[in-house]
Parts: sequence; structure tokens; C-alpha cells
Amino acid sequence: MLGTKVRYYPRLENPTMVAALPDMGNVAGLCISTLVKGLNAELFAEVYAYWPPYITYKDSIIEYKQSTYRFYTSSMDDLVIFGGDFNPTDPRRLYEVCYEVVNMAQRLSVKRLYTVGAALRPSVGAEPRVYGAVNSTSLLDTLKEHNLLILEGEGQITGFNGLILGIAMERGLDAICILGEIDNPEMIQPRTAKRVLERLLDISKIRTFDMSELDEEERRKRFMEEQLRYMGSMLERDKGKGRRSDIGIYY
Repeated sequence: MLGTKVRYYPRLENPTMVAALPDMGNVAGLCISTLVKGLNAELFAEVYAYWPPYITYKDSIIEYKQSTYRFYTSSMDDLVIFGGDFNPTDPRRLYEVCYEVVNMAQRLSVKRLYTVGAALRPSVGAEPRVYGAVNSTSLLDTLKEHNLLILEGEGQITGFNGLILGIAMERGLDAICILGEIDNPEMIQPRTAKRVLERLLDISKIRTFDMSELDEEERRKRFMEEQLRYMGSMLERDKGKGRRSDIGIYY
């Protein structure tokens, strides 16, 4: 069950919507947070999920935080943005969130919906490749015009970022999914997020903005990877010499 609190309904002329929830490498999460911040988008509605079924505590002090999904708008860009704290794994909850988003899209007369995410594929070049999927054959030419690769063969796009395409198709709403390849789903992927976001801005005609924050995040990620490789090599060296290593890894 979901509960929605609408502060106001934005007045938009010919709106598009970008909707995505955190996924592998947090590509979608980074895209949405960067988009909201870069466009200075304004919160206009929240969807409260009855989740998680627990509270946390620290030193006997209770903390209660209900998971939330949020709708933002950028009137300058005629845009609605949807994001949230987590991507539901429970099928019923996942469908509820998708229907809530498509209901809002129809309430605001959204003309096209975009979603973004990660594609777990081995990279073959210096830059992550970016793919597209559509819920209408009439949109295939749009992918080609903007140099998005076709997902050849058969496969699945799981979670919210895939299912929303089907729910939108069911309601007669055109939708495009933009996916950037990653090779490690457990590590945050800011470089891929930037590539996906650049393609999204191009295809949707959203104004460009400063994405240097993602570049900085990529530098931090690479530094961490180098440190982990170094500590791993030290552990292997000491193991080979039959010595105990005092190196510890902390997160």
C-alpha cells in the first residue's frame, strides 16, 4: 500500500517525464540525483511506501525513516522527474510504484516517459557503450538518430526501470529506456551515469548543466579501486612469504 502527498500539481505545456530508481552500480540513482540538482528541480509530490518493516537504533536512540519516492518538476524544461530511495524487489510493491508513476504522468498529460539504468555487459572500449529500448516500434528511429545502440536478441530489463516501460505501453504512453554498460554491479558507476545522462539530455532536449560532480565521483572511485588493488597485492605478497599481514580493509 502506498500513500501519496501532493503539494501542488505543476502547470506544464507539453511535458516529458524521467523516472528511475537505484539499480546496479547506482547508475539510475546518480542520474536522477544529478538531474534534480543540476536543473534545480522543485519537489511537488511524495509517495510514502509502508517500508521498511523495522526501525534502527544507535546507542539505544531510535531512528525511524519511512522510505519515500519523490516527484519533482522543472517548469523551464517542461519536465517531471521521479526518483526514490530504493527499487522494490517485491513484485506487488513494484507494480504499485509503477502504476503510481504512470498515473501521475497521465494526470499531468506527459507525452513521453524516459527511464535510465545500467546494462551488465563487458566493456570493449574506453567509454561505456549506451543502449536503448523502446515500448513502441515507432521510436526505434529515435534511438538511431541519437546514436543509441540496439539491444539485439532477447533478454530482460528487471526492476522498476524495465517494468515501467510495460506499464506505460499498457496505458498508451510512449517510453524510452537508456542503459549504460557496466562490468561491476557492486561498485558505484559515475562515469556510466554521466554517459547515460548526456544521451538523455540530447534525446529529450533538456538543457545542459554542469556534471563535474560525476567526474569527481569517478576520480574518487578510481582512487578507491587503486587502493584496493594495492592492498590485495600486499596481502598476496605476504601470503606468499608465509607472513601475517597487518593490513586491514575498512568500509
